[in-house]
Amino acid sequence: MRKILSSTGVAAGAAALLMTATGTATAAPVSWSMPGGQGSTYGSVQFNNRSVGITGEVQSHISGCIQTTFQTYPGDGFETRTTCDYSTRGFNFTMSTDFPGGASWVQVTLVHINDNGTDEWLGARTMDRP
Repeated sequence: MRKILSSTGVAAGAAALLMTATGTATAAPVSWSMPGGQGSTYGSVQFNNRSVGITGEVQSHISGCIQTTFQTYPGDGFETRTTCDYSTRGFNFTMSTDFPGGASWVQVTLVHINDNGTDEWLGARTMDRP
Protein backbone atom coordinates (compact mmCIF):
# COMPACT_ATOMS: atom_id res chain seq x y z
CA MET A 1 0.00 0.00 0.00
CA ARG A 2 1.21 3.46 -0.88
CA LYS A 3 1.37 6.33 1.57
CA ILE A 4 -0.26 9.45 0.07
CA LEU A 5 0.79 12.01 2.69
CA SER A 6 3.82 11.81 4.89
CA SER A 7 4.72 14.14 7.71
CA THR A 8 7.67 15.40 5.64
CA GLY A 9 5.43 16.11 2.65
CA VAL A 10 2.90 17.99 4.79
CA ALA A 11 5.65 20.07 6.40
CA ALA A 12 7.16 20.90 3.02
CA GLY A 13 3.76 21.88 1.64
CA ALA A 14 3.03 24.07 4.67
CA ALA A 15 6.44 25.73 4.35
CA ALA A 16 5.81 26.46 0.65
CA LEU A 17 2.41 27.93 1.46
CA LEU A 18 3.87 30.07 4.25
CA MET A 19 6.64 31.37 1.97
CA THR A 20 4.06 32.33 -0.65
CA ALA A 21 1.90 34.14 1.91
CA THR A 22 4.75 36.12 3.47
CA GLY A 23 6.92 36.68 0.39
CA THR A 24 8.15 40.15 -0.50
CA ALA A 25 6.24 41.07 -3.68
CA THR A 26 2.47 40.87 -3.45
CA ALA A 27 1.38 41.95 -6.95
CA ALA A 28 2.56 43.46 -10.20
CA PRO A 29 3.92 47.02 -9.93
CA VAL A 30 1.45 49.91 -10.17
CA SER A 31 2.52 52.67 -12.59
CA TRP A 32 2.02 56.43 -12.62
CA SER A 33 2.51 59.06 -15.32
CA MET A 34 2.27 62.82 -14.78
CA PRO A 35 3.45 64.67 -17.89
CA GLY A 36 3.38 68.44 -17.69
CA GLY A 37 4.62 71.76 -18.99
CA GLN A 38 7.02 72.71 -16.18
CA GLY A 39 7.99 69.18 -15.20
CA SER A 40 6.90 65.57 -15.22
CA THR A 41 7.33 62.28 -13.40
CA TYR A 42 6.90 58.66 -14.42
CA GLY A 43 7.43 55.40 -12.61
CA SER A 44 6.05 52.44 -10.71
CA VAL A 45 5.46 51.25 -7.17
CA GLN A 46 5.97 47.64 -6.06
CA PHE A 47 3.98 46.87 -2.91
CA ASN A 48 5.79 44.43 -0.62
CA ASN A 49 5.00 42.94 2.78
CA ARG A 50 6.88 45.55 4.86
CA SER A 51 8.09 48.02 2.23
CA VAL A 52 7.39 49.59 -1.15
CA GLY A 53 9.88 49.72 -4.00
CA ILE A 54 9.75 52.88 -6.10
CA THR A 55 11.37 53.24 -9.53
CA GLY A 56 11.05 56.11 -11.99
CA GLU A 57 12.22 59.57 -12.94
CA VAL A 58 11.46 63.25 -12.42
CA GLN A 59 12.09 65.79 -15.19
CA SER A 60 12.52 69.57 -15.14
CA HIS A 61 11.32 71.30 -18.33
CA ILE A 62 12.22 74.77 -17.01
CA SER A 63 15.06 76.83 -15.62
CA GLY A 64 14.15 75.90 -12.06
CA CYS A 65 13.53 72.91 -9.82
CA ILE A 66 10.85 70.22 -9.96
CA GLN A 67 10.31 67.89 -7.01
CA THR A 68 8.48 64.60 -6.68
CA THR A 69 7.35 63.57 -3.19
CA PHE A 70 6.30 60.09 -2.08
CA GLN A 71 4.12 59.38 0.95
CA THR A 72 2.99 55.97 2.22
CA TYR A 73 -0.02 55.11 4.32
CA PRO A 74 -0.17 53.67 6.84
CA GLY A 75 3.29 54.27 8.09
CA ASP A 76 3.58 57.88 6.95
CA GLY A 77 6.85 57.34 5.13
CA PHE A 78 8.01 60.42 3.19
CA GLU A 79 10.70 60.80 0.52
CA THR A 80 11.53 63.43 -2.12
CA ARG A 81 13.48 63.46 -5.37
CA THR A 82 14.39 66.76 -7.07
CA THR A 83 15.92 67.83 -10.37
CA CYS A 84 16.66 71.31 -11.73
CA ASP A 85 17.30 73.24 -14.95
CA TYR A 86 16.10 71.07 -17.84
CA SER A 87 17.45 67.82 -16.43
CA THR A 88 16.14 64.35 -15.61
CA ARG A 89 16.82 62.42 -12.42
CA GLY A 90 16.16 58.70 -12.23
CA PHE A 91 15.45 56.95 -8.93
CA ASN A 92 15.16 53.44 -7.56
CA PHE A 93 14.69 53.15 -3.80
CA THR A 94 12.74 51.33 -1.10
CA MET A 95 10.55 52.92 1.57
CA SER A 96 10.03 50.99 4.79
CA THR A 97 6.47 50.31 5.95
CA ASP A 98 7.50 48.07 8.81
CA PHE A 99 4.25 46.42 9.85
CA PRO A 100 2.43 43.32 8.60
CA GLY A 101 0.97 43.82 5.14
CA GLY A 102 2.86 47.03 4.41
CA ALA A 103 1.40 50.17 2.84
CA SER A 104 -2.21 50.46 1.63
CA TRP A 105 -1.33 53.23 -0.80
CA VAL A 106 1.45 55.50 -2.03
CA GLN A 107 0.80 59.09 -3.10
CA VAL A 108 3.12 60.73 -5.64
CA THR A 109 3.03 64.53 -5.83
CA LEU A 110 4.76 66.78 -8.38
CA VAL A 111 5.65 70.37 -7.44
CA HIS A 112 7.63 73.31 -8.83
CA ILE A 113 9.97 74.75 -6.18
CA ASN A 114 9.75 78.55 -6.44
CA ASP A 115 12.76 80.85 -5.97
CA ASN A 116 11.44 81.93 -2.54
CA GLY A 117 11.35 78.27 -1.33
CA THR A 118 7.59 77.80 -1.58
CA ASP A 119 6.18 75.18 -3.89
CA GLU A 120 3.55 75.23 -6.61
CA TRP A 121 1.45 72.06 -6.89
CA LEU A 122 1.54 70.52 -10.38
CA GLY A 123 -0.31 67.24 -9.77
CA ALA A 124 -0.70 64.12 -7.68
CA ARG A 125 -1.56 60.45 -8.11
CA THR A 126 -2.44 57.84 -5.51
CA MET A 127 -1.61 54.21 -6.21
CA ASP A 128 -3.62 51.75 -4.16
CA ARG A 129 -2.28 48.35 -3.21
CA PRO A 130 -3.72 45.89 -5.75
